[in-house]
Amino acid sequence: MRVAKFCERNIKVTKANIVLDILQQNYQQDIEVCVVDCFRRCLECRVTPFCRVQLTTLQDNDVDTLVKKILENV
Repeated sequence: MRVAKFCERNIKVTKANIVLDILQQNYQQDIEVCVVDCFRRCLECRVTPFCRVQLTTLQDNDVDTLVKKILENV
């Protein structure tokens, strides 16, 4: 099973909980969603598809686009 990690702080800022709900309801067989403490200490976080900028930009425009991007990158 693939794991999608989301930073707790980024979820609060971007309201990405809508996307988390979609992933947990529709893709629970394929993806395990994990909410973790802030990634800021981790350099790898800066290049993940779930950064704050992309969560905000994509979610504001289209939640489905963000879900597709996550599925492609996990």
